[in-house]
Amino acid sequence: MLKQRIITALILAPVFLLVVIYGQKLWFAGMVLLIAAVAIYEWLKINQLPVALAVLNAVILSLLGAYLMQWLPQPTEYFLLVLLVAWLPALLWLYTNQWGYQQTGIQIMVKTLCGVLAILLFMLSMQQLHQHEMGVFRVLSLVFLIWVADIGAYFSGKNFGHRKLAINISPGKTWEGVIGAQLAVIIYAIVLAFMFEFNAFRLVAIMMLVSLLSVVGDLAASLGKRQAQVKDSSNILPGHGGVLDRFDSMIIAAPVYLILLGVL
Repeated sequence: MLKQRIITALILAPVFLLVVIYGQKLWFAGMVLLIAAVAIYEWLKINQLPVALAVLNAVILSLLGAYLMQWLPQPTEYFLLVLLVAWLPALLWLYTNQWGYQQTGIQIMVKTLCGVLAILLFMLSMQQLHQHEMGVFRVLSLVFLIWVADIGAYFSGKNFGHRKLAINISPGKTWEGVIGAQLAVIIYAIVLAFMFEFNAFRLVAIMMLVSLLSVVGDLAASLGKRQAQVKDSSNILPGHGGVLDRFDSMIIAAPVYLILLGVL
């Protein structure tokens, strides 16, 4: 498993970074569209849609979302409104954490719609981050932020983790892991601010908030899989599970990062 995980990462990570850094906007848009389409497929399949219908709906929804995004307004307030619509039900879902296990029609519909909306918002946010004059930096700084937070959470949780963060949702996560992630993110933000002469306080504040809220995306995906009684969203990425397993934190982090860059 570890060998597969390493091989997959060594293949996909350079491809992802090369497209972000050197790829034209169309290449980046295509990559993000593919990520969103696969994530939607996995979420639909988790929520009991047959494979063929999940594939068909994922293709239609992702392409329709990409098309509509060309005509949508772009102010920060708009993103904030859509983000709240997508994630407020998810926050309530995580808080109760027992709602959804019955897998009634209304439960499946609400979970499906909120998940698809969140993934489409992620796709739109990544596009807008990349289209900025500092687009490559913005996308890379977000990607490395999530990686740094994951590494900090892993090592601090493994070595010091005792107090469970959400035992009914993801038993492996601890408050010590969250604290370790935040400490790693603070160091990362300070180094970044020093290297590029940014306002350190502003960057630390933005990245800490993004890192904290990214935990929501991780927990939402975990609860969805737990209620569906599956370990991974799929087996598309050997050793890693599915695309949703790799991008669950990023799905909420991208729009939050975009909003905070415009507000703070």
